[in-house]
Amino acid sequence: MVLVFAGAAAAQAGDLRADDDGLIHRIADIEETLATDAQATGTPGAGLADPKLAAGLDAVMDWSVQQPFIDRMKTARPWIGHTADEWGRWDAAALEAGGHVSAEGWPLSLPEGATKLESLVLTDQPEEAEELAGRYILRWTGEGHLEVGGRARLVAQRPGEIVFNYTPGPGAVTVEVKSTDPEGTGDHIRDISLVREDHLALHEAGALFNPSWLALVRDLRAVRFMNWMDTNGSTLVRWEDRPRPEDMTWSVQRHGVPVEVMVALANEIGADPWFTLPHLADDDFVRRFAEHVRDTLDPRLRVHAEYSNELWNQILPQAQWARAQAEARWGDAADDAGWMQFAGGRAAQVADIWREVFGPEADARLRTVVGVQTGWLGLEKPLLEAPLWVAEGNPRPAESFDLYAVTGYFGYEMGTDDWAPRIKDWLEREGAAETTARVAEALRAGSLAALIEERLPYHARVAADHGMEMVMYEGGTHVVGIGPWVEDRALTAFFTQFNYSPEMGALYERLLAGWRESGGTLFNAFVEVGGPSRFGSWGALRHLWDDNPRWDALMAYNASAAPWEERAPGTFLHGVLREGGPGADELRGTPEEDTLIGGPGDDRLDGRGGADRLHGGPGTDRAVLPGSAAAWLFRTEGEAVIAESDSARVRMVAVEEVVFAADDDLVFLTASLRQPR
Repeated sequence: MVLVFAGAAAAQAGDLRADDDGLIHRIADIEETLATDAQATGTPGAGLADPKLAAGLDAVMDWSVQQPFIDRMKTARPWIGHTADEWGRWDAAALEAGGHVSAEGWPLSLPEGATKLESLVLTDQPEEAEELAGRYILRWTGEGHLEVGGRARLVAQRPGEIVFNYTPGPGAVTVEVKSTDPEGTGDHIRDISLVREDHLALHEAGALFNPSWLALVRDLRAVRFMNWMDTNGSTLVRWEDRPRPEDMTWSVQRHGVPVEVMVALANEIGADPWFTLPHLADDDFVRRFAEHVRDTLDPRLRVHAEYSNELWNQILPQAQWARAQAEARWGDAADDAGWMQFAGGRAAQVADIWREVFGPEADARLRTVVGVQTGWLGLEKPLLEAPLWVAEGNPRPAESFDLYAVTGYFGYEMGTDDWAPRIKDWLEREGAAETTARVAEALRAGSLAALIEERLPYHARVAADHGMEMVMYEGGTHVVGIGPWVEDRALTAFFTQFNYSPEMGALYERLLAGWRESGGTLFNAFVEVGGPSRFGSWGALRHLWDDNPRWDALMAYNASAAPWEERAPGTFLHGVLREGGPGADELRGTPEEDTLIGGPGDDRLDGRGGADRLHGGPGTDRAVLPGSAAAWLFRTEGEAVIAESDSARVRMVAVEEVVFAADDDLVFLTASLRQPR
């Protein structure tokens, strides 16, 4: 049952519940008032007021090193089924087809002959990431038998809960279901969560994101969700098949991260979200995705809306699909560039749906994006002009886009037959230090110079000719083995150290300066955190606690580069995480999204409005809400009390008392404010 409170704000960025009809409550009014309150009170949020850097977020998988979520089950591998003598007899698709897992991914039954269903988490985490170590709590509801194995070291087990210790290293923690719903009553194992013990209060308060990861991304200007959305080769067509917050895992090995979670992140860190819609998505999918973003994203932020990713790249399934569509539509007329014409046409249709959904707010809140091939000068012409598409009576695709997105990679040549043997020879004769200097100089005079002096200026002119702004959708080092060289261990070892060397940091400084000199605005580093391998050193950080010159160059640019546009004050600021000590603490937040966690004392938690999460912990704890009691309505969600006004939403757990800033002497017992949902 849902209680509707007249005049109350219906939702906020971290509220991921959907009504039965799939509509998400609108929060635009909350965020608009929040922005006004922040300026009026003179208590802005935290962080960089005008950051300059964007970053792509690495894919969510069980072996991802960025560990973005507090609940590690959200990165888990989908279930696989084993027999006594065959590992992986049933993969995730077979289990789903056989009805052995629910729509959310929870185990309903074991196939006949199966000994267990197994999922993996915390797989192959680098030993250097020592802060991942600790005590973890696995909890679930429902009947059945569940165990942990692999790198988990059991501490205690009781109904619905397992406690274990973990240290990072080779291998994984295994979550094993030996039975589920044994009595056949429908009470199957579900709602599995895996949280490090020191994050339990955060999890109970409703926080989604790992604070160690948030500390790295919270000052970005924009975040691109291509990997989170599993864009390359996505099979999503219908809105009904999208990933949802209630899914067991948000891994791209299943369906990827829900739009609700991506919007929640953008709101929490104050960053423009960059979405890449699936190439197969129908118009209804696009429209409903756009409607959700319109209704729940902080209106100070701007949406970057792109159709798929790298539709020029024939290695990727979406480009191959576009080629097939062009040939089916235009036959022999679809020459070598026919797939680009079709890609441009469909991208324009998707962009137009976004603009239609945002309506009169589009100019302020929306930027539509078209991505091009940076190295193939001229391939953008069929994408933007699409004469076969236009001949059908359609507008030129170029008319539908605001942003012209390029790449900013350099270093590809080092992994080819032209350079790899030379580098190997230098390593053998001169050692790593001299080879590092030689390679850095070769890049500065080679592919980096060509990018800055030739390719980027060319694309800047094309963008200007079409009335678009040139941005970057991915960029950075592309120093990696190509073809057979990917298997050369000595070369991989050198490339890995080189990609995080002081020389690479200096190359990034030149890249960033050259980007702005060429007329570029938003620089998008690919990716924020990712473990290096023979397939590349894409992560600017190798794990959450890494530090290297390449990252330093990016952060210096983010903080000090020249601005190129004006945005509303406070747009990119974020809230704070504050935790109390053993005594009685007073914890204060900001007008942005704050998380305040009390300790064992009698704490006073003052979020100062906004979309806040408060956890009192032990003791008798008091929440301070802005304004007067008449402005607020209350309801319960499990153990939490939700307080909503026209300008704020506060989730409270283990908070015994509430006072209001307008009348601090009047104390309400939280229990008396509870209303069932």
